[in-house]
Amino acid sequence: MIFSGTFQQQNYSNLQIIDNMPEKQRLEFEEVLDKYGQKLFNLMLRLTGNFHWAQDLTQDVLLIAHREYHKFRGDSDVFTWIYRIAVNHHRRQARKMRVRSWLGFEDVSSEVLSTDITAADPAESSERTKVVARAVSALPEDFKETVVLHYFQDQSCEQIAKIMNCSEGTVKSRLWRGRKILAQKLKGYVSETGAL
Repeated sequence: MIFSGTFQQQNYSNLQIIDNMPEKQRLEFEEVLDKYGQKLFNLMLRLTGNFHWAQDLTQDVLLIAHREYHKFRGDSDVFTWIYRIAVNHHRRQARKMRVRSWLGFEDVSSEVLSTDITAADPAESSERTKVVARAVSALPEDFKETVVLHYFQDQSCEQIAKIMNCSEGTVKSRLWRGRKILAQKLKGYVSETGAL
């Protein structure tokens, strides 16, 4: 799992959809890219653990958000709405990848499905980061998403509840259970090294 990286906006400059947009829509889309692109990429990076897959999913989410923007009712912050799209899209794609892998399709890259840790920045490839990344990657999907949103994306329980379409109580429960699982998984590491 990668804990940092840089969102490559230049990858989106040549998209056909941007070229065909009216000027006003293009400017709005570029504003969304500037404001949320890096945050979405970091979320996807933490959820997938794969730099290239995170870039692909980020691109997908931004295009979905742009295409579906007319459906945004304003009941929540735009940021929350886009994060919800991101979490749902990640779930769908991860499920598809698992099914394709299970069915034995050769074009499913084991790199995409792995939880190996590859640091985009060598300074972040410390042993502790690797151990924590593996533990977070191994959490059940709902717990992983909740833990990543709260601890790595600095989202409040209220914001996470809106993003994941559940109650704040459910979010708090998932955080508590996720921490409990992480504590159990990291117990041996903490006792060996004396620190986390």
